Formats: sequence, C-alpha cells, structure tokens
Amino acid sequence: MGKFDGRIALVTNAGGATGKGICAQLEKDGATVVAADFDVATVDGWEKGLAAIGDAHGRLDILVTISEAKYDKPKPIAETSLEEFRAVNRDNIEAAFLATRYGVVKMREFGNGGSIVNVAPATATVGVAGQAAFCASANGIRMMTRGAALSCCEAKDRIRINCVQAGRIEGTPDGEVMADAHIPLGRAGTVEDIAEAVAFLASDEAYYITGYVLPVDGGLLAA
Repeated sequence: MGKFDGRIALVTNAGGATGKGICAQLEKDGATVVAADFDVATVDGWEKGLAAIGDAHGRLDILVTISEAKYDKPKPIAETSLEEFRAVNRDNIEAAFLATRYGVVKMREFGNGGSIVNVAPATATVGVAGQAAFCASANGIRMMTRGAALSCCEAKDRIRINCVQAGRIEGTPDGEVMADAHIPLGRAGTVEDIAEAVAFLASDEAYYITGYVLPVDGGLLAA
C-alpha cells in the first residue's frame, strides 16, 4: 500500500529533471500523477486544465509547482530590461500564484482538502549576481506560500501549502545558478532529494505542517 493510493497529483514543469524526479516519487508512493500539459502562466490554462482533471478524476489531492526559469546568461542589473525581468517572474512567481490560487479553488470544490507544494530555488534567501529576477521570484514564492497557507487555515478548508527550497541540485537550473555555492555537506543534491522532501510535505505524515519553507540544500542556508 502506498501513502498516496487513490490520490490525484498534478505537477507543473513535469518534463524537466526536477519534475521527472517528483513524478516518479509520487507514482512510487501510489499517486496517479498528471503532468500539467497546459499553459501554466495563464488564467485560461488553469481554468481549462483543472476542469479537465475534474472531469477525468473527480478530485485533486496534491499540486506541485516547480519554478526554475532564469536568465539564459547572467545579466547585471544595469543591463537587465524590464521585459527580461517580467519574463522570469511570469514563468516563476506568476505561474506559482495561478497554480496556488486555482488549485485552492478546485480543492475546495472537491471538498477533500489537499496539499500544495511550491518548489523554488534557494536564491529566495541567498542572492546570486546576474540573476536578479530569479532571486526576486524565488523570494516571492516563499512569502506567497506563507500568506496563502494562513488564508487556508482561516478558511478551515484542510488545504496545506508549503515550499521546498532547492539548493545546488545536479542537472537542474538551480544547480547551474549556484554552481559556485559552498555546500557544508560536501556535495550537490539530487532530484531525488527534492522529490522525497516534496512527497513528505504532501503526505499525511506532514498533516500538522503548513506555511513552512523547507530548505533542501546540504546546509547552504545554514552556513
């Protein structure tokens, strides 16, 4: 028996390394995993995408958002255009906001409670030169998670919202941006490290945890 047997999980950016790892872990634990194959940066995408999940499955128990958009090449702030800044934030914090907002609405409609886990970079806490928008969007996701979690507590809707902060993870955009970061544990992390943390926060084992930002970074933020 898996801890997510009978549960439906929706994962954004499921085609990336982090997304594939999370999908594999949730499936291993018994969830039916749906990859978000719609435009996660638009209202229309979320409304239609969640309506389709409702038609197909009649419930939504777990929603995982993964925000990894960054500048293709480091950009000093003095050379960053407003359009470039907005593009990163649209793909990161705006997409995470839409997921959280419409995920809460749909979970309330189904009435089974649920768990939302936002995956954001450790640049939410540690700045990185040349990636101002990446840092700004990551911090926005961290604080949005906390505010949204408290709103759900007030509503008594049994929806928990947490965040995993990914450090230097091999084979991911986070790992590229933080390639020079000092890791006290002495090695970069793996997508499996992120996936296991997400699965824990999404599970009933974390029933008393909401509004929490969990660093999975080998001690980076403690140093």
